Amino acid sequence: MAFLAILAVLALGWAVWKGKLQKQQLLPMLLGLSGAFLASRGSLWVGVAAMVLAALWYRGLTLRLFGSGAKRGKNSDIDAARFLLGVSRFDNAERIRERHRILIAQNHPDTGGSAERAAELNKARDLLLDDLNNKRL
Repeated sequence: MAFLAILAVLALGWAVWKGKLQKQQLLPMLLGLSGAFLASRGSLWVGVAAMVLAALWYRGLTLRLFGSGAKRGKNSDIDAARFLLGVSRFDNAERIRERHRILIAQNHPDTGGSAERAAELNKARDLLLDDLNNKRL
């Protein structure tokens, strides 16, 4: 069981390092894993309650970080750009540029990525930076 716990922690660390998971999302993930552990060890009701709480918490964080996705038009494009770059509504221009640099280094055609993906990342960065500049005016 300790091996599975170590494996889960390593997987979460990898997801944060690669930008697949925000640091704020770690606590609900760990609560869900703890609930699964408790449920497998005989505390079924406590474990299931912890997993349900973790799922609701994670979903609420995802909505707060990336928006609801129910919007149409330009807001929908902005939400998609945020999701693509892995930034939230509250991140500043520096954070957007940092995430773009990390992702473009991984997806640039010179490093084995595709030109289409690099173009999508560039378009997402430009859209988010333009939106930030428009909000300042």
